[in-house]
Parts: sequence; structure tokens; C-alpha cells
Amino acid sequence: MMPATERPDEPAAQGPAGTQTLIRGLRVLEVMAVQNRPIGVGELSRLIDLPKSTVQRLLRTLGQEGWAEMSSDPTTRWRLSPRLLALARTGAPWKTLREAAIPHLAALGARTGETIHFSVLDRDVQMVLIDRVDSIHPVRTFNAIGASTPLHTSASGKAVLAMLPLDEVERILARPLEKVMPNTSTDPRHLMHQVLEAKERGYAVNISENRPHVCAVGAAVAGPGGRPVAAVTISMPDVRFEPARVPEWGAWVRDTARAITDTFTD
Repeated sequence: MMPATERPDEPAAQGPAGTQTLIRGLRVLEVMAVQNRPIGVGELSRLIDLPKSTVQRLLRTLGQEGWAEMSSDPTTRWRLSPRLLALARTGAPWKTLREAAIPHLAALGARTGETIHFSVLDRDVQMVLIDRVDSIHPVRTFNAIGASTPLHTSASGKAVLAMLPLDEVERILARPLEKVMPNTSTDPRHLMHQVLEAKERGYAVNISENRPHVCAVGAAVAGPGGRPVAAVTISMPDVRFEPARVPEWGAWVRDTARAITDTFTD
């Protein structure tokens, strides 16, 4: 693939120019959110596979409208603005869902001492982290707010899949699946077996399938219609992951997910 800096800044191949610009701007915001640090134009250009001139124009527009801002680093870098971060935390319906979850996430964090993640379902593609309770341990797992994970690689994603009708699960698993880590399964039959296990137990497990040396146990949260909308997970380094404790952790995270569901749908 030709580097983005060497490609001409050509117009959109299809669709209205305004729509293409909007999509590119949203991609810029998405990548900035996942990086969770100030980022330069050149790095953004490589990550998004767009010319630097296009990325620079998008950033200037986002900055003018108050959605991004330049950091005070010696080298010019960009970050999300407080306005956008505030909007993400206050937008409905996730505000209501997050508010319903907060006390239950805190209780689970106190009970386990491990990192607790709360993620929402983004379409039927990925999970996006919207809240986190940090572990009490010096060595702990960390995932930035706004980070996304494919459904097939995470405990939260597999827990959500386990709450969907099987025909939907089959359709999702029939897509090309990325092998993120050596432990990541991309075999639809093997993944369906994991989903069916999670459906029976009420929780799913991830053993270094999305990030190295990170394990998790997760359960899905249902919305008012009974469909999954989110998931809560206990995340820990593999040095503290004990297979014998999985049923115990699974029961805790399953009960927490049910409590959030009851609060959210009350």
C-alpha cells in the first residue's frame, strides 16, 4: 500500500463530498479517542490511511468547532477537547445506562480488587468502553475510556453474543474475523461453541485473546427489550488468573450484570 503521505489528496470516489468529510472527521475523532494521548498529524495520517494534508484540514475544522485542540507539547499534537469528552459522558441513552451501572461496578471492584470494565455494544461489530473501576493492585490491567474491542476477541463481546439469537450470532461470526492475538479464535465453529458455553453459564471468558497477558470474565447487560446493550467484565493480568476461581468470578460478574439490568430497566 502506498504511504498516505505520498497519495494525492483526491476527492471522494463516491457519495456526497460533505458526507465523506463527515465520515473522515469521525474517523479522526475515533482514533484520537482510542490513543488516549496527544497525537501528531503524521501518526494520525498513518493510522487512518489518509494524506497528511487531509488530516491537517480535518483537525483545523474540528479545532475551530471546539471538538479538538492542540496540546502544549513542543511538537504540535492534537487531543480531544473537554467539550467532546463531556458530551460523551452526558449523552443519552448511555448516560442513564452508565448511571445505573456505577454503584454496581464500584461494588464489584471492591469485592474483587481487580479492574472492572463497563462496555456498550456498538452496532453488532464491537464493544466500546464507557466506564472503568481501577484495580487496587500495583500490577493491573488498563484500557482507555473509548477503546473498542471486536466481539469475538473479548469476554464482553462473547457475553453479548450469548444473549443474541443464534441466527444473528451465525451471521456475525460468518464475517472475516481478525486474529488479534495468537490466542484469538477466528474459527466460527469454535467461537459458536464458546458462545453456547457462555449462554449456558451466564458469563464468558477471555484468556489473552485481545491483549497480551490479560484475562477477563464478563457478562451481558440487557436493555428494556431484553436484547444485550452492554457488558461488565472483571479484567486482570494473567499472573493472577486462576482457572479454579472462574466459576466464582463468573457468578459475581453475572450477578452484577443482572443487577445493572434490573436497575436500568426498572
